[in-house]
Amino acid sequence: MTDLDRTFWGLDCVAPAAHLEALAELEAAGHVVLAATGRRLRNISRLFELNGLELPAVALDGSIGMDFATNERFHCIAFDSAALWELLDILGAHGIRPCLYIDDRGEPGGDVVMPESPSSEPSHLRFLDEDVNHALSPSDVDDDVLELVLTGLPSDLAHLAAKEVHSRSLGIARVDEPDPLYGGSRLTVSPPGISKVSGVEAFCKWKGLDIEFAAVGDGVNDLELLEAASISMAIANSYAAQAANPDHIIPPPEQSGWSTIPKLVS
Repeated sequence: MTDLDRTFWGLDCVAPAAHLEALAELEAAGHVVLAATGRRLRNISRLFELNGLELPAVALDGSIGMDFATNERFHCIAFDSAALWELLDILGAHGIRPCLYIDDRGEPGGDVVMPESPSSEPSHLRFLDEDVNHALSPSDVDDDVLELVLTGLPSDLAHLAAKEVHSRSLGIARVDEPDPLYGGSRLTVSPPGISKVSGVEAFCKWKGLDIEFAAVGDGVNDLELLEAASISMAIANSYAAQAANPDHIIPPPEQSGWSTIPKLVS
């Protein structure tokens, strides 16, 4: 189970040749390699095409899963509508108007829905723009929302909002800071009980596999995954390396650290 950003590839989203060779070596040895990422399916699709990949992937930190080799969806958990609107009210009381990532079911239009005057950092909004469904508002998609996201928040506000979400048991809130692309703090909120581990479990059930795996990651959204793994690997100098007590620490993508994995799991 591998994270993608700052793990399998760097900030340029291009996997080093040594990583692709290591991936092929693992697959040739009979290992199933599953990506587990916070990215959306549409975004993953473009980056997989760029890198020549057709992996199964758990997206949005465990909310949805797709096998990109067959385009089969094996998992999807959305917010309960009533809980979603309570959550949006709580965040709104703090002046936070998040972007909504939705299950678009592969239909044209986009998998991002924006509220009026979203709070996320402007460059993040520009990045999302090609996938925004401008014909929809939050009230149109309240049964299909998979994750709430915004970035560029002050740290104290992000942690205050996350604490309140947890106290109301309305979702899983994670604060990732500093955001490597946009600065400030990144706040993501997933449906209750969702994590990369729950997505991995759904994939294993779908494939009829034992839930025993090695995992590699770098961020706050990888902690549950690394804790549940039989072999845990974290990227050097990352949040996960400090917080997860991994079995192994490997170099970052710029130093082709992922290429060491076949030896570590053999």
